[in-house]
Amino acid sequence: MTAGLINFSIIVSLVTDKFQQFRSARDRGFDSLKVKRHVLICSDDPSWMLEIISQNQKFVKENRVVIISPFDEHPLIATSYKNLRWVSGDSFDLNVLRKAQASKAKIAYVFFKDNSYALMTVLQLETLSNGKIVTQAQYVGGEFRKYFEDVGCDHALDPYDLYVPMMLQSFHSQGAPAWIRNVVHRSFGNRICSRKPQAVHVGKTWIEYVKLMKKQFGIMPLAIVIDEVVLINPECLFEITENSTLMQLEPADDRVKGDLEMNAIDISGMDEIGIDGHILISSDNQIFIDRCLNEMSKRKQSEKIVVLSDNPKLESIPKNLDVNWIEGDSNSEKLFLYEARTKAKVALIDHLDDGRNLMSVLRLEQATDGEVFTISTYHKEDFDEQLFKVGCDFCLEPEELIAPILSQSALNPGLGTFIEEIISQEPSTQSLYVRQLSQEWHAESWFSTIADLKEKEEKLAVGLIQSQTHKLIVNPHPDLIVNPGDRLIYIAPVLVATQKNGYELDPLSEIDSSIKEIKPSPEAEKYFRKGLRLLKSDGDFEDAYRCFHQAAIQNHTRAKYNLGLMNFNGKGVPKNLDESYHWFREAAKSGNENARKALKSSRALKEIKLNASDEEIPEFNTDLIGKMDEDQLFWFASAVVAMVMVDEHIDLHERSFLHSAIRLLEDNKKIQELEECILRWEIPSVEPVVFNVKDMDHILESLLNIATIDREFDKREEKLFRKIANLMGVAENKIENLIKIGHKRVEQFRANQLRAPNVRARL
Repeated sequence: MTAGLINFSIIVSLVTDKFQQFRSARDRGFDSLKVKRHVLICSDDPSWMLEIISQNQKFVKENRVVIISPFDEHPLIATSYKNLRWVSGDSFDLNVLRKAQASKAKIAYVFFKDNSYALMTVLQLETLSNGKIVTQAQYVGGEFRKYFEDVGCDHALDPYDLYVPMMLQSFHSQGAPAWIRNVVHRSFGNRICSRKPQAVHVGKTWIEYVKLMKKQFGIMPLAIVIDEVVLINPECLFEITENSTLMQLEPADDRVKGDLEMNAIDISGMDEIGIDGHILISSDNQIFIDRCLNEMSKRKQSEKIVVLSDNPKLESIPKNLDVNWIEGDSNSEKLFLYEARTKAKVALIDHLDDGRNLMSVLRLEQATDGEVFTISTYHKEDFDEQLFKVGCDFCLEPEELIAPILSQSALNPGLGTFIEEIISQEPSTQSLYVRQLSQEWHAESWFSTIADLKEKEEKLAVGLIQSQTHKLIVNPHPDLIVNPGDRLIYIAPVLVATQKNGYELDPLSEIDSSIKEIKPSPEAEKYFRKGLRLLKSDGDFEDAYRCFHQAAIQNHTRAKYNLGLMNFNGKGVPKNLDESYHWFREAAKSGNENARKALKSSRALKEIKLNASDEEIPEFNTDLIGKMDEDQLFWFASAVVAMVMVDEHIDLHERSFLHSAIRLLEDNKKIQELEECILRWEIPSVEPVVFNVKDMDHILESLLNIATIDREFDKREEKLFRKIANLMGVAENKIENLIKIGHKRVEQFRANQLRAPNVRARL
C-alpha cells in the first residue's frame, strides 16, 4: 500500500513537472504550436504589431494569429492581446519558424528595425513554404525594395514612399490624400476588392464594364491585374479576359450603388493654395527631408524650398531644386517669425516627437495668421485632434496608413502597387488628381460625368468634392448631380494630366480622331504583356523596351505609346525626344487618345523642330517586293537599316525608312536581329546578293535617297553606299556617277533650304 502511494506520488509529481514545464515553455513562447492557415506577425516593434492585429480581427477571433518576436516575454503582455499565441526567438531561425508552423501559414507580416532581419525572415519563410505563404514586409530605404523582390516577397513597402508623396499631394491636389486614406481604412462605406470577372463580362471593353458596374451596382472599377502586372485605368477599348483580375471600389452592403452625400467627409480646411511663396520643411528627421527633396525633384517643381532642421545639411541635394538650408532648432520661434516675413505658402512638418509637431504647427499658424498651409505627421492615436485644434490643415499617421495597406494587399494582390502608383508623380504612371469644374459646366449625373470623362479624356473619375459643402464623397451614387464649381478626383496618366500647361507641338488635325484603336494580334499582345511584366514587376527597362518594340512593329498601339513614354523619360534607352515624338505620333495615328494628348501636353517636345510636314511612313513597291524571296527581303531591310544608322543620327524622316524596312519581314527571328542592332546602335552586316540590273538600279536609287534625305552625304554614308554597290556587282564607273548625283542632290537641297522632296522610297 505504502509502495503504491509512493509510486502514485511520483507519477503525480512527474505529471505536474511536465505540466509546469509546458506552461513555462508556453508562457515564454518556446512551445511548438498546432495551427494552420494562420497569420504570422514577425517583428520587434509592439506598436507595429498592434496596428497589424487591428487590421486582422477575423484571424484574431478565430485564434489564428501567431507572433514571432525576439523578446523574453510576450510582446503584448500589457495589452488585451496578451493571450495571442507567441513564439520567442529570431524569426529567421528555421527551428523557430517550424515551431510557429510557418510552412502552413496563410499570410506573414514582417517588420524589424533592422532591414536585414526582415529580409532574412522573408527569405526563410519563402523557402520553408515553397513560396505558398503571402509575405508582406515593411522596410526603410529605397535600395532594399529590389532585395525583397528578389527573395520572393509578395509586397514590400517603405512608409516614406507613401506618406511623403501624400503630404506633397495634399497641397497640389487637395482632397486626393483624403480619398486614399478613407479608401484604405474602409471607414466610409467603401472597400477595394479584387474579383475574377464573371463569364458574361469576359470580352467586354473596359468602358463597357465601367458603365455596367457603376450603373447597376454602384461599383467603380479601378484596375486590371494580369500576370501580376497592375494596369491602372486601362484605355477604353481594353478587353477583359478570363485570366485577369478586376480591382474595384465597392460600396458596403448597407449602401446601394454608392454614396448620396450621407457619408461625405468634411475637408473644409483644404482650400486652394496660392501660387506665391515657398515651401517650408520643418523636421528633425533626415530621411524625411531627403525623401521630400527627392520627390519634389522628380516632380520637377520649380518652387523655392526652405529647410529648418536640427540636423546638418544633406551631402547631396538635387541640383534642379532651389534649397535654402537653415540649421538650428526647427521649433525656434525666431526662425518661424523669419518664415512669416518671407511668406511660406506650405509647411511640411515631421518630427519623431508629436509634441514638437504640435509646437511647429502652432508657431507657424501664429506667425503667419493662419495663411500658411500646414501639413504634419503624428504618431500617437487621436493626436490629429490636437493638431487640428491649433490650425493644422492636413495630417496623417504613417503607422496607421501602412498597416491597412499591407493587410489588404495580402488579400487583394496588387492593391499595394495601386496605392503607391496613384500617389506618385513618376512619368509613365497613373496618378490621382483634382480638377475644379468651370462655371460653364452643365450639371449632370455622376454616371454621365464618369462616362464622358473616360471616353473623351481617358480619365477615371473616382470621387467628388462638393463646392457648397466642402464635403468629399469617395464613391458617389450614379444619380448624384455634379454641379459647376465641384471638384473631380480622377486617375490619369501623369504625362496627360499636365496638359493645361502643355505645348501643342504639331496640330493633329490631319489625323482622323474617329479612328478606333487597332486590336493587336495575339503575338503582339504576348510581347506587350511580357514588356509590362518586366517593366512593373522586375524593373527591367531595357528588356521591357525590347518587348514593347517587338509589339510595336506588329502594330500594337499601346506598345507604341509606351515606347514614346520610355524615350521621353530615358527609361531603357537614352532620352530621345525625336524618337519619343515618332512613337507618340504612331500611337496617335492608330487611335490612342493618350498619345494624342501627350503630343499636346509635353513641354519638352517643343524642342523638336520639324522642317516639313510629317509624311506617311514610306511604302515600297509591292510588285517588286513580292518578287523577292525571304533572303533578299532580309538583305534589303538590313541595307536600309545600315544606311540610316551609319551616320550615327536618325531624324524623323530617316526613321520612317527604318520602320518601313523592318515591316517588310515576317520572320520574327530576323526582325529581332535587326531590332537588336537598332537598340544597341550596331550597323547590321550586309552580305553579297544577286539582283537583276533593273532591280539593282531601283534599290540603289532608294538607298541614295535615304542617304541624302537629311541634306547630308558624309564620308561614312558614301563608304557604305560604295560597299553595298560593290556587293551587288555594280560597275565602278556607275558607282562614281551615283555618288556624284548624291552630292549634287545635297547641294540642291541646301541651296533651296528644303528637305528631299521625295520622302517615299522608290523601288
